[in-house]
Parts: sequence; structure tokens; C-alpha cells
Amino acid sequence: MINQELPYEELVKQLEQHTPYSREDLEKVEQERLQQVYNEKLKGVTDILMREYNFSDGSISFLLDKSLRLGEFAFLYEAMQIPNEGFAERRESKSRLETILDRGDSEEITTGRYNRYIDSFKDISSEQALIRGRMKFAVEYVIALAHKMGLDPTDTSLVEKSFTPEEETKLRSIYKNFCTKDYIAAKIIERRTNHDIVAANTWITIRAQQLGLDDNLMRKITHFARTSSDVNTNVTGELYMAAIGEWTSTLADLVYEFEKRAEKYLDVTYVAETHGQDAQLITLGHMYANLAEQIKLHAKPLLGKDIFRLDGKIAGAIGTDVDMKAAFPDIDFNPMYKEIVENIFGLNYVKLGNDQDCSNASLAQSLDTMVNVGLVMKKAATDIWIYASRGILAKMTEKGESGSSAMPQKTNPFFVEGSEALISIYMVMINPIKEMMVAYREQGDLRRSITKREGFHPVMLSIIAMKRLIGELKKYEPNIVALESEIYHAGPKIISSAINTYLREQGVADAYDKIKDVVMKPRVQPGEIKEFIDGMVNDNIINEDTATNVKNMLNSVMDTECNIDKFYRASPEEQEKLLQKITEANKNEDRKALLGNAIVQTEQMIGNAGQTQALLRRYKN
Repeated sequence: MINQELPYEELVKQLEQHTPYSREDLEKVEQERLQQVYNEKLKGVTDILMREYNFSDGSISFLLDKSLRLGEFAFLYEAMQIPNEGFAERRESKSRLETILDRGDSEEITTGRYNRYIDSFKDISSEQALIRGRMKFAVEYVIALAHKMGLDPTDTSLVEKSFTPEEETKLRSIYKNFCTKDYIAAKIIERRTNHDIVAANTWITIRAQQLGLDDNLMRKITHFARTSSDVNTNVTGELYMAAIGEWTSTLADLVYEFEKRAEKYLDVTYVAETHGQDAQLITLGHMYANLAEQIKLHAKPLLGKDIFRLDGKIAGAIGTDVDMKAAFPDIDFNPMYKEIVENIFGLNYVKLGNDQDCSNASLAQSLDTMVNVGLVMKKAATDIWIYASRGILAKMTEKGESGSSAMPQKTNPFFVEGSEALISIYMVMINPIKEMMVAYREQGDLRRSITKREGFHPVMLSIIAMKRLIGELKKYEPNIVALESEIYHAGPKIISSAINTYLREQGVADAYDKIKDVVMKPRVQPGEIKEFIDGMVNDNIINEDTATNVKNMLNSVMDTECNIDKFYRASPEEQEKLLQKITEANKNEDRKALLGNAIVQTEQMIGNAGQTQALLRRYKN
């Protein structure tokens, strides 16, 4: 008796010895047996899909045409059993601990450590968002195509009539109610098709059939005369518009922080520097307002009367709509395309200049804007770092916070340092992204496709950089004692240009050279300027009134009561009183003559900042 549990090769040998059949015959019988087992198992799974999940014979045949095997059908059955939940619901169902662990297990910072800053991108830059968008395009395209052919039945063999309102509602529910099982189904199908658009279109057809629509019709008109780029250009365009909305909203928050500080420190004076040297007197309010204004100037493409929109197109495989023209040479489909691109996806319909994709000119412009605004952000981060290093901005810390693991006294400006780093990284990323999207080969290549997936990354890094910068801004307050110490130390030098100009107006033609001889040295004592002015009075070069005005300018930047020295020697109670005096001195009325248009300009730029924020916030949602 033959032991049927022997290994296959040993079993065949024994069968050859005890039966008249050849090895080839035995293997053929075994293959037929295995095929029969396979077919029975496949039928079992497909029967369940048809019975329990409303798959039709046509849908099963369609999937078999796509070469799905038993394993994929079994996986599909498993997917159909999961709850009907969206990705947002799935995320919300996770506990706080699970979320923390997920971030700790992430491969990189946008999905890990800093994910809290860009959590909304889960529905913008993710694979599931892309698949949902592709299903949206497929649905809206078949609705529009059926409507077009229904109105102009030049050839009714494609579509006999438009969808009814009820049918359109059912079709739209496919992407509006997109859930996790839809995503899994599309990915299962993609395992066999090796093409993401084909997989999404296949699942759309099956979902339509499940909802009671004609699956043969859906197979006939889904993606009719279209190319993958028709889908991706509009889907990614809509997703990038959402990303721009997140970016501009965060930028508006940053402008608001600058505006708020410009108002709060409108007349708080400090020493401005050029070339790393003491220059003139300025206000913190002007510094913050200037940054808000510079953002406005560099974000100009996004601040027009009309919302800046990315480009979209529907023009076939090489931009000439060959396939549609071959089928319907006498029908103009451009109005239909424009309707889909502009009213469904919110983009700007581009008819000319297309190859496989559109030129991506508007997307490149938006990325350029992010780079240019990033330079202002980098300046802001660098300047905050410098002011913190000078000690004129002091970081407010909470109990338990540490600035250094080794040096207890330190309060490092690590948020702005991290912001600087991220800005530099994302700006470097943008040029190769633009290159792949704009300088494609001939009429198109797929470098563009993977690049558009990665293109969200610098946008996310930019948002993280902005939010870290905002966080650092909130922690820093003026150190009035340090501000005044700098002013008193540099006082005679930083008002020398104002004195020089005033004296020239008073008729002292060589005032610049005279003043330069006094102030061009490392340290200038206030008495030296007074002695110089008194000398000009004695020499009848200027009168007493002019001399008094100059001395008032000088006194405004001098510690005439030695309050700074007293402050460092005083008890905590006395320091409070002295701090009040030093704060009042910082707003000395005589300093206004040394500030030029700083206050007026700051007030104007504060007004502009409010308008800038409103224009930026239009893009969100």
C-alpha cells in the first residue's frame, strides 16, 4: 500500500512503480486536480462576494480580466468585512497612546516628531487622498460625458441618455463616502494591474454596479478617451490647492504674530545695525512690521483680487485630444473639460501649451513664491536669533523647561534654529521638483508623476518651519534694560547722522567731516559731542538754540541718571522701580526726532498686515 503522505517526488516514484502511467501523465493528473481545487476555492470566494457584497457576474468577470487570482479575491473578501469608516474616523478611533506610538514608529519628521504641525496633510498628500481624487475624476467625467452625449446625440452608441439625478447622486456617493475598504480594494487590484489609475477605474466600475448602475455602461465610458495625466493633473492640482491653503493659512498666522508685536512694541526703541555695526535708532515695532510687509511683497502672486489658481487640463495623451477627436470629430468637448477643471476641481483650465501634462507654470510660480517668502522667514528666524544673542530679546520660560542639557543658565533659541534649518532644506528641494515637472522629456515622462507625490514634502517642511518660528516669537519679550544699555553705549554714534544732517540744514556745510572726526572710533563719550557742539557755538558757527536741540537729541540716548548701573546693584524691590524709569526713558519724547518715519511707517504696515492676512486666508478650504 502506498503512503499518500510521502513527499510529492517520492510519491510519484512509487506510483510509477505500481501503475502503468508515465511521470508526465501523473503530473498532468495532479495539475488537473490542483486546478480543480483552485477553481472550487475561487468559486467559493467569488460566490460569497456576489451573495454578501452585491458583486455581479460582470464585476467578477471584470476582475478576472484584470488577472486577479484566488489570493487577491480572498484579500478582497477580507477587505469587504472591515467597517465602513473613513480615514478620519479611523484616526479618531485611535487612543492618544496609539497616536504617540505611531509617531514614534514613523520613518521621518513630517509623519513623526512634527506631525502635529501638518496633521491635515493626511487628507492632502497621502495615497488614499490621491485615490479618492482619482475616483472623483472618474465619476465626474462619466457624468459630464453622459450629459454631453445626451444633449448632443450625434452618436448614441456610446451613451443613450444622461444619468438621472438619482443616478448622479449614487455615483458621487462613491467618492464622497470614500472609505478605508475602497482604498484597500483599489490597492488589491493594483497588485495585478500594476497601474494605479487602472486600478481606481476598475474599482469605480464595480462600486457603480454595487449601487445598481449598469456595469457594462460604466466599463464602456469610464476613462473614455482619457490618459492618466488628464486624471493626475486635475487631482494633484486640487490637492496642491489644498496644500497651498494650509500654507497660506499658516503664513497668515505668522503675519498676525508680526502685526501683534508691531502694535505692542510700536515705540520701543533699540539700536539698528547695518553691516553688523551700530547704525541708527529704530523701533521693535518697525522691525516686526517690516517683516510682515516684506512677506506681503514676496507673496504678491497670491494676493491679487482673484484667487491664484493652479492649472488643469483635459487634452489626452500628448495634449491634442487625438482619441476623442477620432471618436467624435464634430463635437467640441472644451466646454465640458472647462466645466470639470474649473467648477469641479477649482483649477484654471488651460487649453494651449499642453503636452501629456500641462506646463505646470502656475505650480512652479507657487513654489517660487514659497521660496521667496521663505527667504523672509529665514531672515526673521536669523534676526530673532541675533537679537536673542545680543540679549535685547529675552526668552520667557516655564517652570520645568530646560534650555541646555549641560548649562542650566541657557535658554537656547532652538525653535528658530530649527526653523532656519528647515527653510534651507525645503528651498533646496524645490528647484529639482520644478525641473522634473517643467523640463520633462519630449511630450512627457513619468518623472513628473513621482515628483508630484514628493512635491508636498517641501510645503510641509515650510509649514513646520513657520509654526516653529511662531512658537519662538511668542516666547520672546524685549529686555528693556539690555535695549537701553546698548543705546547708552552707542548713543553718540547712532545719532551722529541725524546731528550731521541737522547741522548741514543749519548751514554747517562740512558738518559730516567734523562729526566723523569725533565719532569714527570704537567708543565715543557723550561729553565729546557736547564739547564739539559748544566749540561751534563759541566759534559762532551755530547759535544756542541749535546747540540746545542737538544736546536734547544727545541727552535722549544718555543715561543721565545712571539708572542702568543702579539697576544691577539694586535689590529686587528697587529694581522694579528702576525698571519703570528705564522703560519710560526708552520712550523718551526727544527720541522721536531720531526715529524718522519709523512710527508712521509702522502704523501703515500694521494696516497692510491685516489686509494681507485676509487675502491669504481665502485659500483655506
